[in-house]
Amino acid sequence: MLFKRYASPFLLVDQMILTGNFAVFVAKLVELDTDEKLWQFFLHKVDEEKSFNDWKASLGVDQQAETQMSNDEIKATVQSSFSILNGYEPT
Repeated sequence: MLFKRYASPFLLVDQMILTGNFAVFVAKLVELDTDEKLWQFFLHKVDEEKSFNDWKASLGVDQQAETQMSNDEIKATVQSSFSILNGYEPT
């Protein structure tokens, strides 16, 4: 995905890591890639008389679920993860 947009993405990725913006960079890159795929799909498959933005909004792509776990849920998830890892025996 990066090589399609940048000739040599290694310097860019290194700089994003050094500045602490790697997670933001990856999130934006995924967003751009998703938009590009949706645009291509819209161009070739959607026959409705809607604009791209209206069509995309009808899909609910831009809606982000804002869910937060309680401390009890976090503890339960961590304990479950540890129990799975403790039971793991490599072959």
